[in-house]
Amino acid sequence: MNLYSIDFDNLTEDLIESAGLDARSANIIHRRFGLGSPETATLQELGAKYSVTRERVRQLETQAVSEIRRSAESLKEAADILDFVRSYIESAGGVKKDEILVRELHLLAKAKEEEAMFGNRIKFLFEVMKYPYFYGETENFHDFWYSNNDICAKLDIIHEELLSKLKKVEHFSEILREVASPQGMSDPVAMNLLSVSKKIGVGPYGDIGLSHWEEINPKTVRAKAFLLLKKQDRPMHFTDIAEAIGSHAPTVHNELIKDPRFELVSRGTYALKLE
Repeated sequence: MNLYSIDFDNLTEDLIESAGLDARSANIIHRRFGLGSPETATLQELGAKYSVTRERVRQLETQAVSEIRRSAESLKEAADILDFVRSYIESAGGVKKDEILVRELHLLAKAKEEEAMFGNRIKFLFEVMKYPYFYGETENFHDFWYSNNDICAKLDIIHEELLSKLKKVEHFSEILREVASPQGMSDPVAMNLLSVSKKIGVGPYGDIGLSHWEEINPKTVRAKAFLLLKKQDRPMHFTDIAEAIGSHAPTVHNELIKDPRFELVSRGTYALKLE
């Protein structure tokens, strides 16, 4: 199936129209899902507009989605999208980070409307089709979409074991294989699952490890300079260091002078001190 052949704007409007909704219910659906607008409305906002309670708006929304779902069952385009999305997510191992899925589908569809509005339409269709399943943001994970509960259980196991066993960046591949293999997962599939994690990250030089490690998320000038010199494994002039890490040369020079981990080896050129 080619997503480019589908007009998502017309499809969502056809679904709403074919459900035979009254004007109020149709407006609630448009406002709640941000159809035609990047912004979505709250239950409270719509309750005030129609002088009803938030709970009543929720009931009207639920009823309207159910009616739209019934009309979608006979629409071939909706079934085609469902099949495509199911295959697409399962080919990635069963999990896709929310923003990544929207971005990739937006590109595949070659949609003319902006990504945020396209994303609202896609998520509306997901709600109507009751697939894929949505996992809301938590302390450990970003928003993501998944294919079945089994994959979420495997993600939890791999994630918890990695957090408990990972001690150094250099050990990541070894530990990943150790925890992914018993779950019947290859390293690439396991890595895709971990892309939704807040605790696991990829550093500026491709290293993978815990997000709070300096190798993964260097925040200060000193940390960025240290990591650069470690990766380059050779002395560098402070102006070259500044250019590489995107900082001002005088600031970099001052930080290198203050930090005992750096050694001046020639005029303006620094290296890491040998331990």
